[in-house]
Amino acid sequence: MKNARLLRPNLEGKAFLNLHKRLETAIKDYDMVHPGDHIMVGLSGGKDSSLLLALLARKKVETTNDYRLSAIFVHLGFAGDDEKRDYLKEYCAMLGVPFYTVDEPIFKTFEREKKKPCYLCSRNRRIAIFKKAKEVGAAVIAFGHHRDDFMETYLLNILYGACTETMKPNNPFFGGEFRVIRPMLYMDEKAIAAEAKRRGIRTFPQGCPYSDSNERRFVKNLIAEAQGRHRRVRKSIFRAMFTVHPDYLLKEPSRKSVL
Repeated sequence: MKNARLLRPNLEGKAFLNLHKRLETAIKDYDMVHPGDHIMVGLSGGKDSSLLLALLARKKVETTNDYRLSAIFVHLGFAGDDEKRDYLKEYCAMLGVPFYTVDEPIFKTFEREKKKPCYLCSRNRRIAIFKKAKEVGAAVIAFGHHRDDFMETYLLNILYGACTETMKPNNPFFGGEFRVIRPMLYMDEKAIAAEAKRRGIRTFPQGCPYSDSNERRFVKNLIAEAQGRHRRVRKSIFRAMFTVHPDYLLKEPSRKSVL
């Protein structure tokens, strides 16, 4: 396992245990894991999903330890995807987690579609994961979206979607046939990055040519700039997602022409 030779899979220091407690809290708050669940973790080659797999592989969740675990990587055809796949296969083997990979060459379809590539990529990747999950009997899909991702989605919807919403931590699909869970809800990206580095987890660039120019990157930079002006900005945005005062919100205008 030459690609994973620096990995320290059994390292459980104070920071790791703190993140695990945050994982447990999110799972408990949103009823994410049930006895007998088969959870498939979507791996991207990034720090978030790789650390999520290590946390879940610990099999010490407060609500239940009675769950199966597997992982999946969607090969999108981006530069470096072969290297990512090979490393993640070794990484999963070290954690004792079954690993699956599917090919979804989304990059080749970008020029043929008029929709924004980010939407197309996300949709096709998720469909590919659902198909493989059904094939192997995994009804729960876990993604490594963390606190910062929730905040960015919240602001994206305000700025571009004309609504006040974010991702759902526990989201049923297809009439409840599948559930998508996001157990890293209470974890900061900075803390995840530090722990991934400490454990020797290798991370890879996205490989997508649009990753530095999309709206999410703009919002991420916007939050970082605001945080630089006031240290409580991130905490305020996160709290705003569950601190709502309906009496101080507007009602829908009676005439659309005033919008």
